[in-house]
Order: sequence, then C-alpha cells, then structure tokens
Amino acid sequence: MQTLNIDVRPGPYFPGSPVSGTVLLQGNGTFNVQHITITFVGRCKTKVVQQGSNNSRTTHRGRVTMFQFERVLFKGPYSLHAPHQWPFEFKFPDHRNTNGAQQFKKSSSLFNEEPQQPLPASFMNNSASLLGPEIDAFVRYELEAALITPSSSRGDIHVSKPLALMHHRLERNPNPQLFFMSQKFTAQSIYLLPKYQDRTPSFTEKLKATASSSKQPKAQYQLKALLPTVAAIGRPLPLALGITYDEDHSTTTEPPAIYLRKVKVQLESTTWVRCASGSMWSSDDVIETSTSDHPIDDRDFSDQNLRMTDRMEIGSLMNLSIGARKILGSLVWAPLPPNFRTFNIARKYALKVQVSTECGKQKHSKKFVGTSFTLLPSDFSTPETQPVLDGSVAGVDAPEAKEPPSYDVAVNT
Repeated sequence: MQTLNIDVRPGPYFPGSPVSGTVLLQGNGTFNVQHITITFVGRCKTKVVQQGSNNSRTTHRGRVTMFQFERVLFKGPYSLHAPHQWPFEFKFPDHRNTNGAQQFKKSSSLFNEEPQQPLPASFMNNSASLLGPEIDAFVRYELEAALITPSSSRGDIHVSKPLALMHHRLERNPNPQLFFMSQKFTAQSIYLLPKYQDRTPSFTEKLKATASSSKQPKAQYQLKALLPTVAAIGRPLPLALGITYDEDHSTTTEPPAIYLRKVKVQLESTTWVRCASGSMWSSDDVIETSTSDHPIDDRDFSDQNLRMTDRMEIGSLMNLSIGARKILGSLVWAPLPPNFRTFNIARKYALKVQVSTECGKQKHSKKFVGTSFTLLPSDFSTPETQPVLDGSVAGVDAPEAKEPPSYDVAVNT
C-alpha cells in the first residue's frame, strides 16, 4: 500500500515567511503516476444552518479563496518505485488580491470588500444554540498534495496539512488608550457612624436606626474605571479602578471606608459571518452573529479588606493578561485572533469589567462595558528586524517546477 505525506513545519508563520517542505511517497512496490502536485491555498469559509418548521434545516455557505499557488512536482505517466520524495517551497503572501465580494448580493459595511486586503490570522469559530442558527467560520491556510493516477489504474491520493498564520505588531509597548467610565453610589447606614467603625451595634441600636432610617448618615461616592481599549495578546492588561468621595451630597463627618470586594474581567468577542443565500428566490445575503465571553480573571477580595483609593492599578494587582497561543494537535493557533474583517467574516471585541464594592455594610455592583477593544498580536517585530526574503522563493510568481526524473531514475530510486 502506498501513502502520500507532507513533511512541513506547522507554524506559526508570518506574512512573507517561506514555507518549505517535502512531499513523500511511501510504501512498497511500484505505483503508476500521471502527475503529483502541491498546492498552497488560503480560504475564508462560512456556514449558517437555520432551523425551520417541521425540523427542516436550510444551509447557507460562503467561500472566498484568498490565494492559491500550485506546483507540479512530477509529470508522468511513469511507474514510480516508493519511497520517493520531492522538495517544495512557497512564500506566504502579504495581501490577497481577489474580489471575493462578487458572490454576495448586497454590499455590507460590516465586512471588508476591498479587493486587496491583508491576510487575516488563522481562525475558527463554531457556535450553536437551541434557539438560534448554527454558525461556522474559519480562516484556514493549508498545503494540499495530490497524486493523480492514469484512469485505468488505482485511485488517486489527496492529503492536506494546515498551517498557522499569525501577525507581528509594530509597537513594542502599545498605548492602551484608557477609556474613562464611572458610576455613582449612595450608602445610607448606621455603620457609617464613627462609633461603629470598631464595634457592631447592639440589637436595640439597630432597631432604633431602622425606625429612623431617613436620619441615618449618608455617603455618596463615584466608582471610576479606566479601561484599556488596546492591548496585545500575552502582554499585561492595564486596568485601573478608583473612588471619589462626594462631600456635597454626603452627611458623614468624614470619608468612610470603601472596600473592593470582587472584580471579574472578561473579553467579549463578536463574530459576523456572511453567506450567499441558499434560496434562489432570496434577494438578500444571510448575515448572522455569534457572541462569546472569554474569561480573563475572576477575583474575590472579600477576605482582604482592600480599601479603595483614588486610583488602584488593578491590572498589576491581578496580574491581568489576555491568553496567548494554544496547541491544537500539531497546529499552533490563537484562540483570540486580532480584530479583522474579510469579505465574509468580521471579528471584534469589547472588554467587560464587573466590580463589587462595599460601603457601610452595603454592597454595590457595576458592570463596565467598553465600546470597542483592539486586540493586537502577541509577537513584536519592526520592518527592520523582519527577515529579508530571497525574491526567488516560490510565491505568487512561482517558478516552473523542475523537470521530473527520468524513467530509469524514477523506478530505481
């Protein structure tokens, strides 16, 4: 039995990186071959499955080929004697130059419809719910090897190997561009009285306070949050919290103690997908959205009596950062790719911070949600430090494949 394999480093790669490897034909005996090819391809694919009445399902698809390079490694017909191998080399392009929006019926500002646009990082998104549609989307780069036999011989062989594409960020320490948000709270309680700072009021004192609740001391304060709108994967996430005591709207004789109790930080991802309608009668495309929360940290400070100040660097205190790469089989990929837009996929983020405080034994809570968030790549590089690639590396203008070996060489290798 003969097998065809692709021996190549899985990545990660970057735009402009050379991609080199070997196609291996292994097994025993001879094999009739018409030709052997290696194809380097990048695709953005989407699928939406909508549930209808009577358990009916309608599937819509979108498919954009960003680039496709092919090289012929061997031309026949010949009888090849395994094992045999053929080296190949490509180059990851910087941009794609294709009009992938032609398949869609209407223009949409959600997506990037420019013919020339940068390649997005490798990406996959799968979501389904009991009430909503099933949504699949991926940006995938792969090598595809094919061994084609004469029509009178045994079946063809097709194999593929995925490659992970990532990007460099151009700033070593990007500006977080902090965004200010705030919320006012009012606490009214006998625990704001100085004499109850060190002791608990008796039952009688609590009963009297309840009967005259309007006369209890009142403290108003502003909870402040400085949320970053830009951050890099794997780098510290700057986040600051603070409080401002409002003397004009308070009746306490001095600023009370305000404690930080809980902080929960999440990154919300929103993915838009576009598919060509599966119905010939529809004049619209199918556009669906899936949203997910990605936990960053959830910390309980209740047992620390952490008194809040005008500004607290919570990002440093909690050692916050956004998850970096993960390993999925042999493929290195980023579960949270940088923001991107293609012809049929768009991805953006929002930072969500849930804060709980306590003042005068009364607890307050606020969820701060940023309007936008730019996620930058984990890898830093400047144009000066990126490798200069030999222009002869096969890419968009791939050179012709070398002549196949002679019959004698092929069958006796």
